[in-house]
Amino acid sequence: MKVAHVRQLFTQLYEENWVKLYVHVFRMLDDRDEARDIVQEIFANLWDRMERLEIEHSYKAYLFRSARNLVINRIASRDVGRRYESYLEHAGPALEVMPDELLREKELALQIEHAIEKLPRKMALIFKKSRYEQRSYREIAEELDISEQTVKKQIYNALTLLRKKIRTIFIFFYH
Repeated sequence: MKVAHVRQLFTQLYEENWVKLYVHVFRMLDDRDEARDIVQEIFANLWDRMERLEIEHSYKAYLFRSARNLVINRIASRDVGRRYESYLEHAGPALEVMPDELLREKELALQIEHAIEKLPRKMALIFKKSRYEQRSYREIAEELDISEQTVKKQIYNALTLLRKKIRTIFIFFYH
């Protein structure tokens, strides 16, 4: 797609769908600021992917599916946050975080990141696109010109390798 055509299409999609998406997301979240943030994120993601995006059905369906996925992720992260806050409230002062625990957690996170970097190059790339960029198997497959089954298998293999490595790391740090 030519740059001018991409800009024109994006502008048209933005103008036709921003309000509709905002209302849709607001109905699900009942939070104006969060709805605005999610709609902006949808269009930022669309802009980033516009040149390589191949829409099979319709852009409108893609936008509303993106909205649904982002709302689900936002609600899930809210729930995790609430459960963690509740846990902290009930655990009270017995749960003071010691500096050595913070260091261990930081080191554990670094070791996990290092384990991801040690995966075979293509496997690590696919894993990061899936987990860090929240890309679907289809999006990854299209971008890398491979089958969805290959993406699925690579992520499965990456998780298998990482579970083994993380188990070893965890035992080292916490026992």
